[in-house]
Amino acid sequence: ENRFAKGKWQNLTFNTGFSKAIFKEYSFDFIHNSKKVLMAIAVFVVISIISLFSIGMNVGIDFTGGRNYIVRFDQPVRTGDVQNALTPYFGESVRVITIGSSNQVRISTNYMIDEEGDNVEQELRDLLGEGLQEFITPGQTIEDHIMSSQKVGPSIAEDMIRNAFLALTIALICMGLYILSRFRNWSFSLGTVAALAVDTFAVIGIYSLLWKVMPFSMEIDQTFVAAILTIVGYSINDKVVVFDRVREYMHLYPKRGLRELFNDSMNATLARTINTGLSTILVIICILFFGGDAVRSFVFAMLVGVVVGTVTSLFVASPVAYRIMRNQQQKREVKAAK
Repeated sequence: ENRFAKGKWQNLTFNTGFSKAIFKEYSFDFIHNSKKVLMAIAVFVVISIISLFSIGMNVGIDFTGGRNYIVRFDQPVRTGDVQNALTPYFGESVRVITIGSSNQVRISTNYMIDEEGDNVEQELRDLLGEGLQEFITPGQTIEDHIMSSQKVGPSIAEDMIRNAFLALTIALICMGLYILSRFRNWSFSLGTVAALAVDTFAVIGIYSLLWKVMPFSMEIDQTFVAAILTIVGYSINDKVVVFDRVREYMHLYPKRGLRELFNDSMNATLARTINTGLSTILVIICILFFGGDAVRSFVFAMLVGVVVGTVTSLFVASPVAYRIMRNQQQKREVKAAK
C-alpha cells in the first residue's frame, strides 16, 4: 500500500509481447481461407500418391516378412559399406541401418524367408560371416558380433498388415461415433473423420517423401502404426474444443449467421490451439534431438501429426462441418419457402 500511495506500481503488467500476440482477440476468416488450405492439401495428396507409387516406403519386416540381425562391431562402421559388402550374398533384399552407437547396425533381409528347414538360419549366418569378414575382429566369428536376431514369417506379416488397417479403420469410425454421440450432429462427425484422414495420410506421405534423405530410420513397422493411432487420439482433442465452442455459440447467439458463428468459435479457441500445439511440439522436438535412435521415427511421426492436426482442426474439420450444415440450412429454407 505504501508503494501505491507514492504513485509506484501503477502500471504493472504481466504480459509480454509474445503473450499479447497469442491472447489478443482475433478476427481471422477461417472459412474463406480454408479454400486455399484445402487446395494446398489436395496438391500435397497428389504429390504423396505419386511418391508412394514411384519412391515407395521403407517397409520393415513386420509387414514384409524377413529377419533382423543386430550386429555390433569393435570399430565404427558405415552402413553403406556394410550393405555393399552383403549385397553380393543377399542381393537387393538386404538393408542396413545404425542402431544406437556407430559401431552397431541392424541388418534386415527377406532372403530365403520362404525356405523351411533347420539349416536355413545357420546358412544365413554363414553368409553374414562371409560378407562381413573385413569388419569382423580377427580371431572372432560372426556369432561373436550378433547380439540378437528376429524372424517374421510371411503369414505373420500379412496378419500384421491386416490388423494395422483394421485398427486404423476402427479408430476413425470410433472417433466419428464419439463426435456424433457428443454433439448429436453428423456434420461434425464427417468433418472430424475428414480431418483425421488428412492427418493420417499426411504422415504416410511425408514418410514416403523423406525416408531416403532423413538421417534416421523411417521404417514402416508396428511402431509407426502406434504413432498413427496416437496421432488420431491426440488430434481429436482440438476438434472437440472447436466444435464445443461452436455448439456453445449456437445457443448463445441463435440469430448470428452460421459462417460468423464458426469463425468466431475458431477465433475464440485459436490461442488455446496455438499454445497446446506449440507446447507439444517443443517437447517432441526435444525428444527428437536428444532421444535415442530407437524412438526417433515414432517421435518424428508424432511431430508431423501434431503440426498437421493443428492445421486440420481449423481449416478442414470446421469448414467441412460448416459447409454440410450450410447445405442443410439452405435445403430447409427452400422447403419453408415452398
